Amino acid sequence: GLKEGCLCARGIIRPVQQAAIATELVAVVSKIGFEEGERFKTGDLLVAFDCRKHRAEHASLLAQHREMKSALESNQYLERHKAIGKHDLEISLARVDKAAAEAEALRVRLDLCEIKAPFNGRIAELTINQFEIPAAGRAFLTIIEDGKLRIELILPSNWLRWLREAARFEFEVDETKSILAGRVVRIGAAVEG
Repeated sequence: GLKEGCLCARGIIRPVQQAAIATELVAVVSKIGFEEGERFKTGDLLVAFDCRKHRAEHASLLAQHREMKSALESNQYLERHKAIGKHDLEISLARVDKAAAEAEALRVRLDLCEIKAPFNGRIAELTINQFEIPAAGRAFLTIIEDGKLRIELILPSNWLRWLREAARFEFEVDETKSILAGRVVRIGAAVEG
């Protein structure tokens, strides 16, 4: 229980880092690395998508880029021998640039085929299964950093007269009755009347 004579306030425990993950990629989930509640390490594979179609499209775009480069080299040769006009050469150059940009744009999308852990943590929520396609823009995975917690306290405004950053306090968790040692890191700017 709480010690007698303490200054008491309510608060909410939150992880220091958390992320709700969504994707714009339209692809079937091919692998789920961890289930809800399981721990993972930075770099671990959380979710993988079946991107065979995207990889085939990327290979096709790379082939188009090579074809356009070959046509450009041919036109550069013809231009040196005055057998082609400047305009045709500029069109050929623009086609090479366009093919390169399209291949790069798809290569960047291929980076979305695997979701890897940005920090050590746990799966807080997983709302998708293997063989499903996630809804575009809707979070299907929530991860939280393991071990580091932030406590958000709502305090009486008159405490601002004496409360300072680095002040130490104890926080009792309602659910477990465990006591956490805390330190004030930041004092918010909002004061409600």
